[in-house]
Amino acid sequence: MAQLTVSAPIPQPNPDEVLVEALARVHVDGWREAYGHLLSAKFYGEEALASRQAMWRSLLAHESVGERVRIARDAGSTVVGFAITGSSRDADLGCRELYALYIRAAHYGSGAGQALLDAVLGTQPASLWVAADNPRARRFYEKNGFRTDGAAKDDPEAEGLTEVRMVRPA
Repeated sequence: MAQLTVSAPIPQPNPDEVLVEALARVHVDGWREAYGHLLSAKFYGEEALASRQAMWRSLLAHESVGERVRIARDAGSTVVGFAITGSSRDADLGCRELYALYIRAAHYGSGAGQALLDAVLGTQPASLWVAADNPRARRFYEKNGFRTDGAAKDDPEAEGLTEVRMVRPA
């Protein structure tokens, strides 16, 4: 495995724009690499990038960012991935939820995804939503003890993309 570091960001009232840009770029590129065959180009253009930059600016300024976000960097300190977690948004679950985990495709298989998942969740019970048609991600989560629980939804903000819920029990 290539040298990799995973760290929590420090909340900043005015987040570093270089970091904001890097995280937004990984976010948009991650969507393109994972869902390019499922979603239209509008999800990967300049408007999407600007939206992700605004999201990251806000998140990096929030006092809970150190508890919720981990960033993976390569040996040259380039951001190669991130993970975001929080309380489950599903009323029927009382566990943590993995909101997002994205790695640049060039780093698939490098251990970056595993390091991020371990850093934000460890082995605790958790849930996540993943595109039904994302077999690579689903296999990764299954390898980490997650199983689909029968819940599914179509995301209207993502052109009706079907997502399935995966849960890792205690």
